[in-house]
Amino acid sequence: MRICHTICRMATQQKETKLLVTKREAASALSVSIRTIENFIRRKELAARKIGRRTLIPLTALEAFARRDHASPLDNNAVR
Repeated sequence: MRICHTICRMATQQKETKLLVTKREAASALSVSIRTIENFIRRKELAARKIGRRTLIPLTALEAFARRDHASPLDNNAVR
């Protein structure tokens, strides 16, 4: 929900409701770098759409991503 509030607040400031957000806005909402967002998209962990030269992320995909549990890099290398 916090993600939606952050994006919705940004949209309210712009006087419009957004269905898609930029990589920069997604990174800001998740408190990660743009490169991290690009990595999530490349690994297909986060849905994105190309419109012209721009990569846009559906707000619903961003919210769903934020609600999922994510394994840390250490989890993949753990000895069992």
